[in-house]
Amino acid sequence: MSWLLGYTLASMVGAFIVVRIFDYLFAGLVGGIGHAARAVIFVGTWTAITVMEGQRDFSRRVERLRRVHWVVSSRIAPPKRGD
Repeated sequence: MSWLLGYTLASMVGAFIVVRIFDYLFAGLVGGIGHAARAVIFVGTWTAITVMEGQRDFSRRVERLRRVHWVVSSRIAPPKRGD
């Protein structure tokens, strides 16, 4: 379960940083549009970071599985014909 905590913290920090940059760049934007934009940017950044980390983890696991498959299949050689 610690992997979930790491992804959550990374996503939260990244989203807060992006929202702060948005606030700095568009400080004059006030009202409902500004608040809605902040919410959309926060959720979008959170989702992007979480998906990126999930894809990287999945790729690592697939690569590990391919290595294990190669080792096992090299040990289990087909029987030689003609012996």
